[in-house]
Amino acid sequence: MLPPAPFRSPAQAAPVVLLLMGACLLAAGSMAPRAAAQDARVGLRTGPTFGFLSDGAIPFTEGRRTTNANPRLDLHAGAFLLIPLTDAYALQPELSYIQKGGHFSQPLSERYSVERYRLSYVQGLMLGRRAFPIRGRLSAHAVAGLSVDVALGGTVQRDARSARGAFADRINLLDDDHLRRWDVGLVVGAGLEYGIGATGRLGFALRYNPGLRSVFAGSENALGPSTNAEVFPLSAPPSTLRHDVVTASLTYTAPLPLF
Repeated sequence: MLPPAPFRSPAQAAPVVLLLMGACLLAAGSMAPRAAAQDARVGLRTGPTFGFLSDGAIPFTEGRRTTNANPRLDLHAGAFLLIPLTDAYALQPELSYIQKGGHFSQPLSERYSVERYRLSYVQGLMLGRRAFPIRGRLSAHAVAGLSVDVALGGTVQRDARSARGAFADRINLLDDDHLRRWDVGLVVGAGLEYGIGATGRLGFALRYNPGLRSVFAGSENALGPSTNAEVFPLSAPPSTLRHDVVTASLTYTAPLPLF
């Protein structure tokens, strides 16, 4: 009788998922036709990230009427590989560093309370890409696929002011097990590219990346209402907040060197 398989927590499973995605990418590249492999490209992307913590069915909405929810402006950067399958379709695997988060505030008459969340991840994406030639050196494309995020860190800055004085607190969410270690999301987007030089392409891409899992851990790990703002995400568990993220990227691609 075989021994039972060892248990893997979500934190242990997430790196395995990224390794499996990498193996799938290598297999996809090896199965591509030789002509397509010669047209493979490598690229870089960077730009601002607009992050929002949402529990509404409509993107960038949040269900608590007594709390103001606002997006966080941050950054992302990464690299990708473009593997043509046909003249119009390609696979586009990516690996990126991305910062997300959101802001919550309660501007009440007797006090003002605010929480600022800053969360960082390494993100692997598997995208399908459809090209749309326009004219001359200009082209357009659309992408869709899945993302897997592994948390690198996360903090929340909590501040409150009232007639009784001021309160400030900074909490490491990852070390205290308030932040889930991994997330899965959907990705849709579009972009424009313009050929520069002999082989380079400079582009702009806009994407929407909603998360499918709640960002924060269960109710047993809730933060106490130290700012007296009981409706903040981690003060009134269980939290169902997910990531809504929009990225705007400048991209540059060049032919992949073949050795």
